Amino acid sequence: MRQNAGLALAEAAALLSTDRTTISNTESGRFGVSGDRVRTWAAGYACADEAYVEALVAMAEERGRGWWEDYRNELTSGPLDLAELEHHAAGIRSVQLMHMPGLLQSEDYARAVFAEAVPELPLARRR
Repeated sequence: MRQNAGLALAEAAALLSTDRTTISNTESGRFGVSGDRVRTWAAGYACADEAYVEALVAMAEERGRGWWEDYRNELTSGPLDLAELEHHAAGIRSVQLMHMPGLLQSEDYARAVFAEAVPELPLARRR
């Protein structure tokens, strides 16, 4: 929100009567944030997207750790971000132009797709 508002950390800190470190740590996820603070910051940043703000508030007010938190030191951020997004998702939309969506694939279908994509080794190389 801060970047969309075109504000630097120092400008946002002055606007919200806090310090740059607090904003930086909150934005990076090192500090938790209350729903009230999310609303205050959204108002300060002139964010008019109520659905977006309320989604952020809901995430901020959700207590507890997700199962993926136990893997923070073992996995890169990509799979961890995906697990967290999936946790908060209300639905899944998938568009597949070449193949049937993965969630609908049967074992036989997947085998047929891979059989076409991966050529067999010549008989001489299989021995």
